[in-house]
Amino acid sequence: MQEFQLRVVPLSNNDFALELYQCAYKKAGAKKRPAAKRIGRLKGKTLVQVRQAIYQALKANNYDPQTLSYRRQSPYVLTEASGVSLALLFQTLQPLSKLERIANITDGIVAMSDEEAHYWFAKVSNGKKRTALKAMRVLLGD
Repeated sequence: MQEFQLRVVPLSNNDFALELYQCAYKKAGAKKRPAAKRIGRLKGKTLVQVRQAIYQALKANNYDPQTLSYRRQSPYVLTEASGVSLALLFQTLQPLSKLERIANITDGIVAMSDEEAHYWFAKVSNGKKRTALKAMRVLLGD
């Protein structure tokens, strides 16, 4: 199982951003696991717009959504299914600013089955990132 981490990054005025990291597997014979790879970052209006999806992911991983604040220092450890879904969400929404498109894409990603989410995640992760993200924005954005 792949592990993901959701980390809180404090900003000014008691505000925060969320960053999603994909943890690397420990290689055989290695003493330490390689550093986690940052997948995406959400903040501001986009983060507010997708908070329900983030709350659902936290609940699915036995975390209380009320613990999400700018003061949190320890990361949330997520299962593969939650991490893949949030990875798609973070990467697809990062450059967008239109709230209606953000809402439509969020609803589409939340409604995906695990198999469909893993399919899109594989597309995004393995070389075809730009075209896969563009396709997702076109399919889910309207």
